[in-house]
Amino acid sequence: MWKMFTLNGTYKWVDALPSLVLDYNARKHRTIGMRPVDVTPAIAKRLLDTVYSAIKIAGSAKFKVGELIRVFKIVKVQRTNPVTYLLEDSRGKSVADAFYEHELHHATHPDVYLVEKVLRRKGDKVYVKWLGFDRSHNSWINKSSVI
Repeated sequence: MWKMFTLNGTYKWVDALPSLVLDYNARKHRTIGMRPVDVTPAIAKRLLDTVYSAIKIAGSAKFKVGELIRVFKIVKVQRTNPVTYLLEDSRGKSVADAFYEHELHHATHPDVYLVEKVLRRKGDKVYVKWLGFDRSHNSWINKSSVI
């Protein structure tokens, strides 16, 4: 197409379209193994079956909805190819993107979180900053829960 534009010195693709389509259909296509102009209704069905028989359907999901993955919970399994997962944090806030299986790992201790710093003390409670979380996750917990 660009060769034709350069040769003719114009970008009027509408005028060149019939010629381009004829040239395109007269060349052998890798997918069907022949020229499109040679395809007849008798072999069209066989070609469709051949071309679309190799379509892969997404495999089974390794994780299930509700499972804990590190500090997140799976809320949706998307049947894409490959399978992807939508996550949310402990407060129910969605994580921005979808994740692939190889990016996720089961939580070994889903109830255990590391305290980065104790910010305040009040009676038998402490206000903590959690390691790896922003300050929106800071919370009051029982002093006895901190090891």
